[in-house]
Amino acid sequence: MRRFFLPAHARTDDRIALTGPEARHIASVLRLRPGQAVEFFDGQGGVFAAVLQTADKNQVTAIITGTRQEDTAVRLPLTLAQCLLKGKKMDLLVQKATELGVQAFQPVVSRYCENHGARDHQEERWRRIMIEACKQSHRTLPMTILPAAELAQIDFAPFVHRLAAWEEERQAPLPTNFADHPGPICLLLGPEGGLHADDLQALRQAEFTTFSLGPRILRGETAALAAVSIVQYLAGALQPAAGCNPDSNPFVML
Repeated sequence: MRRFFLPAHARTDDRIALTGPEARHIASVLRLRPGQAVEFFDGQGGVFAAVLQTADKNQVTAIITGTRQEDTAVRLPLTLAQCLLKGKKMDLLVQKATELGVQAFQPVVSRYCENHGARDHQEERWRRIMIEACKQSHRTLPMTILPAAELAQIDFAPFVHRLAAWEEERQAPLPTNFADHPGPICLLLGPEGGLHADDLQALRQAEFTTFSLGPRILRGETAALAAVSIVQYLAGALQPAAGCNPDSNPFVML
């Protein structure tokens, strides 16, 4: 079933009134019509079954027919700290990190970064991409996108586990024992040019564990997606769970 983002201001009791890009998407792009059943999510774990009343490019209205609250608790929440990549590679990572359940996305400015775009516009675009990925993947709690920051200026103290993929690491694989100790994880990946000695010094001071992703040279976005997938699997975030099954948590009908 189609799912859409529901801003707080668009809901009044059991009624929904959407305007702007989301309304245009429903009415003009998807061409949904009155009487069709849809779902909305509020970004706080709430999911709402609804039936469209009107569908115009300027405004879409709907009646909520049922609600449910999904469990968003995570035992090992993952933050992806990604040094800025060139072009639209960061767009891809925002989309895929959202789909893979990454809790927060921290863009990092390191010594060899080549992405010098307008940061404010980048963050706005990334948030739009993230919301679209939430709708597609039926993720109810949006990924937090943090402002880009210099590597040496980021406070890594809140993280219990700190892991960094390093292209020059020749022996240490990605650790697997972190799953035995609950707590936030920070996974850091470098830019296309790799990590500079100053970056490594900052990571060592922050007590990061460096690891290798194998003998092949991976593109920046490939390395990030591979590392995120492995960490999420080891953390149990890719395992089936009753709490993720809508049938086990039905809507409370209104």
